[in-house]
This record gives sequence, C-alpha cells and structure tokens, in this order.
Amino acid sequence: MKRLKIGITGRKSNRLAREIAKKAISLLEGRGIGVEVDKSFLGSKNGSGNYKALKKFSCGIVLSFGGDGTLLETVRELKRKIPVLGINCGNRGALQAYGHTEIEVAIEAVLMGHLRVEERTRILAKVDGKAVGEALNEVLVVPAKSGRLLNYRLQVSHGKKGRATRAGRTKFQGNVSRHGKIADEWADGGMREEAGDGLIVATPTGSTAHALSAGGPIVKGNAAIFVVVSINPVDWKHRPLVINDHEKVVVSGFGKMKAEIVLDGQKWFSIRRKLELMKGKSALLAWRKV
Repeated sequence: MKRLKIGITGRKSNRLAREIAKKAISLLEGRGIGVEVDKSFLGSKNGSGNYKALKKFSCGIVLSFGGDGTLLETVRELKRKIPVLGINCGNRGALQAYGHTEIEVAIEAVLMGHLRVEERTRILAKVDGKAVGEALNEVLVVPAKSGRLLNYRLQVSHGKKGRATRAGRTKFQGNVSRHGKIADEWADGGMREEAGDGLIVATPTGSTAHALSAGGPIVKGNAAIFVVVSINPVDWKHRPLVINDHEKVVVSGFGKMKAEIVLDGQKWFSIRRKLELMKGKSALLAWRKV
C-alpha cells in the first residue's frame, strides 16, 4: 500500500498562514505522515519535512494556506494533477474548504478520506498565437491604459476544431423578439463588435468572482460551460453569454488601442492582434463532504 504524502504551501507574507501551516506539519509528522513543504513558503529550516519547489510536488494532496488568490497560484504552479484543499487564512474564502481554526478537522478528513474531489475546467489563453497560461477563475481583457474605451471584435466558434461556420457568423444587432427578449444569434456560433471597459471570460469556478460583479450568472462549479461578460458595454444589448466549454472565444480588432489580459488577477500579458481562449487542462479541488 502506497504511503500517504501531503503537500504544504501557502502565502509567505501571511503570518497566520505560516503559523497554521507549521501546526499542520507538526500534527502530520506526529502521526507519521510524510510531508512535502513548499520551500518558497516556509524555507527549509522548519521541522523535518521534505522541502522542495511547488512544481516538484508529487504528493497525494496539497494543503493551501491563505486565501483564494493563494489557491489559484498553487493550482497554476503545480505541474502534476494533484487535488488542492484550501485552508482559509485570508479575507475571502469562496474556494476554501476549511477555516484556519479547523485545521485538526481538516487533517482528520484528509487522513480518513472524508473529502470530495471535483474536477474544475481551466481556460487556456493564447496571445497572438502563443500559449501564455491557464486560468482557473477568469481571463480579463482590458485597455492597457486605464480609463480608455476598449473597442474589440468578439467571436464565438463552435465544433471540435473550434471553427465557426460562415453561416453562423453574424454581426450581433441585438434584435428583439415580440416577447421583448434579445434574439439568440449565437446558437450556431457568431461574432459582434463591442466597446466598453473590457471583457471577462470566466469558468464556472470563477463565475462567483469578477464575472458576478460585472453582472454574470452564478454557475455550478463543475458545469461544462464558460461565461462571457462584457464590462460596462456601450450597447446595453450586449448581455452576458453562457457557452459550451468546447467552444473557442476569439477577441481581436483592437485597432490602435493597446490591450492586455490578466489571468486570475495575477499574470499580465500584452495583446497586439488576437486573443484566443479555449478549454485547457482541468484542475482538482478538494472540498469537505456534506
């Protein structure tokens, strides 16, 4: 039987996170459980754990001590597909399974296998044809210079190869039906010109973050969709879209305006011509059983 090994990482600048993580290491080592510790989080002089870079972790589960931003960073830095369990030591904890006062309960749940693991979709971002990273929450498209209006072309492609049919390519005019609802011109793929403060493309996991603040819907975390939300669009008819996660979102036509993208609020990249967003590799999040 393979011996259980648990990974420890967190926000280095968070004193509470460091304290609770050290307590967790002590509890685990006291029970003879193998521990891998992120050396950028606690260094290599705390206890007898196996200290290494997060990207080299090979454990069965990782405990992330901090807030949601810490967990997002943890998922991004891991090279292996390892479940991540959030221990909230921050201000917000939508992605956290346990609070810092529940560390003993959390460890017991891990050791007893009383957790549920969910596979969560990520968004792969390609800027000007080059893959730059993946986002578990969302990809934000904004003007490089704040306060400017961003003009862009939004295209949703469908099919396994992500190509929009010519029949499906229609400039969105916001046609209104006799029932007062905007007609669905995106059923077979489509394209529209937009102007506003920017654009958010979110996963179900990120639907409760920036996308929700911008007027998007709340989506169940393991749903097979993406949410596309325009930020303060000039044309009010440009409402949020819910698309299948096998579809591709292409954003282009910025003209002379310089644009950039932000992945999960942590990584910035400049766009010159085109942004392509599609389904990336999934991540594993661990939650308490209810």
